[in-house]
Amino acid sequence: MLLETPKFEELKTPAVQSIHCPNCGSFAKRHRLASERTQTECPTCDYFMLTCSRTGSVLEAYAPGLWVR
Repeated sequence: MLLETPKFEELKTPAVQSIHCPNCGSFAKRHRLASERTQTECPTCDYFMLTCSRTGSVLEAYAPGLWVR
């Protein structure tokens, strides 16, 4: 009896990158999820964007305005 090996898609693990926020410029996190999605979030300005990694389509986004200092 042969054991089935997991498919390549099942072996993917989420990758996290540290990037500059496109909204405020401070450090943010970009998560590449196994479900062909990329999530970018910034804890400083509350920026959030969820996109399809394959097509680049925006699935969900929230980018608050910045306060003038």
